[in-house]
Amino acid sequence: MIRQTLAPFVLTLAVLVVAIAVVLVPVSLSTADPAGVIDTFLFGPFRSFRHTGNIVEMATPAMLCGLAVALMFRAGMFNLGVEGAFFLGGLATVAIVILLPLPGWIMAPVSLIGGTIIGSSACVVPGVLRSRFEVSELVSSLMLNFAVMFIGLYVVNSILRDPAAGAMVSYKIPTEARLPRLVDGTRIHLGTLFAFVACIAGAIYLFRTKVGYESRIVGANPGFAAHLGLPIRSIMLRTQVIGGAIAAFAGGIELLGLYQRFSWQALPGNGWTGVVVAILARDNPLLLIPSALFLSYLQVGGDLVARNHDVPNEVVGVIQALILILVTAAAITRNPRLLALIAGRRQEVRP
Repeated sequence: MIRQTLAPFVLTLAVLVVAIAVVLVPVSLSTADPAGVIDTFLFGPFRSFRHTGNIVEMATPAMLCGLAVALMFRAGMFNLGVEGAFFLGGLATVAIVILLPLPGWIMAPVSLIGGTIIGSSACVVPGVLRSRFEVSELVSSLMLNFAVMFIGLYVVNSILRDPAAGAMVSYKIPTEARLPRLVDGTRIHLGTLFAFVACIAGAIYLFRTKVGYESRIVGANPGFAAHLGLPIRSIMLRTQVIGGAIAAFAGGIELLGLYQRFSWQALPGNGWTGVVVAILARDNPLLLIPSALFLSYLQVGGDLVARNHDVPNEVVGVIQALILILVTAAAITRNPRLLALIAGRRQEVRP
């Protein structure tokens, strides 16, 4: 069982290594210090405790968003509303903290719960449309992401904006509401612990509970699930509610853990990162942890190269994008279930 789980992941790591070598070496040879570029990219993130902490900080939302995506993929749903849920969950969390007169000790839990409930709607609405009216959740969730963003910007500008800040940002998040730091010298916060626990709980949910088993059956073979008499529509909707709640919670802890104000003026991109993390991890919640950490390591290494060598930020972005494209393409082509989901052929999928 362990060998079957780890073998695809090891193969994916091999593809990663090849992709990095193919892309990074030519770029480094175009600079005055090729060896320095490669050394900074590969080993720079581990030479500073602060930079190593940056890897964990960036991996925190990636793990949670990846978990949200993985649970929905397992149930046969290609809902991309995780990005909108992350944005809306963060905005609602900050709005509750700022607008409601709550005691200091209860600010964080109440705002996170409220933000999770409100933010999850970005995934729930496409889920309802899919389960009730057979509307493609892929299309509706993509459109809803941008609707959520513009609604959020209106709320920030009209209700939460601090006129003394000189920019379109909210009032400051009270100190009492911010999540405590776990490691001195870094910005690793309590939300990181939540992310690790959530991935473990996600594995238990999928592989050790009846409802998780039902989700996997529906995702692997809807026809067989219908033959068993499973409530397919209810299971799909339930999974998207859970996924949306996880993504919205991730947005809330990201803001309470790292930000002083709500300052997002565009979709932050963590939901899209979650899709890549889920594909890398083969929708296995436990493998989301190393997958998220590895993608964050690539980001930190690329940022260090851009700051310390004669390599423009755009080139570093191309390096990271090509790596992600190669890895994602390789993972998808080896996963017939994802190919069927993208093509809309749910009934043809076999376990």
